[in-house]
This record gives sequence, C-alpha cells and structure tokens, in this order.
Amino acid sequence: MKIFLIRHAETVDNVGQAWAGTTDSSLTNHGVLQIQRLAQYFVAMHANFTHVFSSDLKRAVATAEGIVSPNQGAGPSLLPVTTPLLQEQHFGSREGSSFRRGSNNTSVRPSEPAKTVAVETESSMRARAYAFLSEYLLPVIFDGSGDVAIVAHGMILRVLWGCLAQLFSPADVRLAPEVEAARSQGLFPMWSNTGFMEVSVLAQPLLPASVGRGNTYPLAGWSMTVLSHDSKPHLDDLRRTRGGIGSMQHDETQQRIDSFFGPRA
Repeated sequence: MKIFLIRHAETVDNVGQAWAGTTDSSLTNHGVLQIQRLAQYFVAMHANFTHVFSSDLKRAVATAEGIVSPNQGAGPSLLPVTTPLLQEQHFGSREGSSFRRGSNNTSVRPSEPAKTVAVETESSMRARAYAFLSEYLLPVIFDGSGDVAIVAHGMILRVLWGCLAQLFSPADVRLAPEVEAARSQGLFPMWSNTGFMEVSVLAQPLLPASVGRGNTYPLAGWSMTVLSHDSKPHLDDLRRTRGGIGSMQHDETQQRIDSFFGPRA
C-alpha cells in the first residue's frame, strides 16, 4: 500500500507570511487551482484511495475534499475523516502575527495588556501524532487495502513522519536515491503547499534475526520506502494569475463557469 503525506493548499496567511497554526486560514484562488491540479494528478496516476484523513482546519479539509471528489468514479462514496490530532502546531502568542522581517503586526490591540501564550511543544505534537497513528493509521495498515492520503500542515507533518518511521525497525526504513540526496543537503523533510511525500509500506516475512530482536517495533515485519519527498509535479506549469487575483482569498460562493454546463455529448 502507499501512503501520501500531503500539505494543504496555499492560504492567505501563507501569502501574507503570517503565523497561522490553529488559525483557520482561508485558501487563495491560487490554492484552489493547486488542489484541482493535485486531484487531476492522482487520477492520472490511478491512485486508489480507500482512506483519506485530514486535519479539521478548513484549509486541510478543502484540500482533502478536492482530492476525493475526482477519485470517486463509480465506487462507493469516500469522505475525508477529519481529526484535531492533525492540526498544525499552535504558535501561541505569535498566532495571527506576521513573521516578515521588520513587521510589527500583531493580533493584540495596543490598548489590551499583552498576554503571553506558549508555543505548543514538540512533545505535545508527538503525542498527537502517535495518537493519530494508533487510532487511525495502524488499523488501515494492518488491513492492507488501497492507498491512504493524509492531509495536514507543515510542522505536524514533519513530526508525524518522524513518529511513523519509529514504528518500523530502522533497518526496514529506506529512502529512494533522490530522497537520500535531499536529506544529505538538509532539505528533508519539508512540504510546499500541496507538496506530498509518497511512501510504500509492505509486509515482509520475519527473518530469524528480526525475531531475535524481540519485535519491539509495532510494525516489525513490515518495511517502508520513501519514494518521493515534497513532490509537486502537478504544479510544474501552473502560473499564478496576475494582478494580485491569484493571491486573493477564494470566494467559496463563486462557481466556475464550466459548472453551469453539463457533460459534452
């Protein structure tokens, strides 16, 4: 089976360079196009998604729903399963403020007393990641049917990947050559908007040496190969709409003109 770890599409806070962890940021018009391209790519690659999991923040949900719709075909209805366990790291007092150099923008009004809210810790994110793996992903892996998409956010995806790798024996986690090259350059792991990591998970016979290790890993007897990292071939020829339109917040009530027409005869 294959598992795709996918970052949500572009948001207004991505464009505005604002800290938006648990802030429910809206997609841009360009972000909507990214989702459409990603969905088309998965259809062309014959991805067989039987499970789609998503953060419950709307930028991730919209991305997950966009992936699911074109992949329905004639099969049974598939809806993304949303969970707060996949939410982005909470950035504390930085939430809503700009991280652009020299910016003094803040979500706290000058007349209000400053309140310091701590940033969510790495250990807290790891606890959420392990809970997601235990409650949602491991049962699907053991069932072994179809492909899985997990749509979330940059920081939590990095933590989730690390926790997923620790479920396997280190000897059973492999990187494709191009992924190994990215790691050697300090570029692994990372996620662009709608970029994805593709991993292959396979059951393999337990060797005598594996049995001797005591099988302390939940996925002992399984192997994982990272096939691609921050993959985004669907964006190769996608250009941002000029005049600032591409970076504007997407109007969710707006319909594409081709939606008013039925399928061609």
